Amino acid sequence: MNGRGWLAPVFVTTAVLVTWEAIVSVFHVKAVLLPGPTSIARVLGTQAPLLAEHLWPTLYQIVVGFLLSLVGGVIVAVLITYSEVVRRGVYPLIVVSQIVPKVAVAPLFVVWFGLGDLSRLLLAFLIAFFPIVINTTAGLTSVDDDIVRMARAYMGSRGQIFFKIRLPHALPLIFAGMKISITLAVIGVVVAEFVAAQRGIGYLIVMANGLLDTPLMMAAITVLSVMGLALYGAIAALERLVVYWQPQAETPRSGFA
Repeated sequence: MNGRGWLAPVFVTTAVLVTWEAIVSVFHVKAVLLPGPTSIARVLGTQAPLLAEHLWPTLYQIVVGFLLSLVGGVIVAVLITYSEVVRRGVYPLIVVSQIVPKVAVAPLFVVWFGLGDLSRLLLAFLIAFFPIVINTTAGLTSVDDDIVRMARAYMGSRGQIFFKIRLPHALPLIFAGMKISITLAVIGVVVAEFVAAQRGIGYLIVMANGLLDTPLMMAAITVLSVMGLALYGAIAALERLVVYWQPQAETPRSGFA
């Protein structure tokens, strides 16, 4: 996105914040119901150490859960691509696993894996896993059969066909899946922290809710949103470096959509 591309979102965001602050001031809305942006900004400044203390555990779990989903998702997608047995047996189970509400599964994970980081990492993995599998499978299997047959005719091995034809062809869709996956990993970790945690942004939101400290709750949500946006931006920047042949203005079509 070039410099001009940022003007529209910055303008809209500024307009929303100004309107929000005006409504809160004019109608004297209590902070416990809806604090204004200035009140939230003050909390971000005064409670910065507290927010930072709870940010790092959440960030760590999101990144690790996302990386696990990326590695596991790509491996499963490769197996689905090359194995008819896996495609018929595992693929439907993966789809069914996404139908179950993750909020309902979170307490079970706590019972099975305890109150530590493992239950939160596994929930983040479960949520972020699906788009990686779907998009990677779509990318690997969408290669033109004529190209594959030509490569085989020139004595190309299965490994050469994968790394030089299938994988480069699938990279735009893989990165599209990664963008979806990182946002879902944020949701997974925070949902798990809502259920059982003694640290993290999700825990801080629950604690602030119990204290009716809405400004602190909104500040924690703001920090969480900025963190998610930064992670998404990091993947988008990596995509521009890796998928360098793709025009910047072109948005890859997601197999998950």
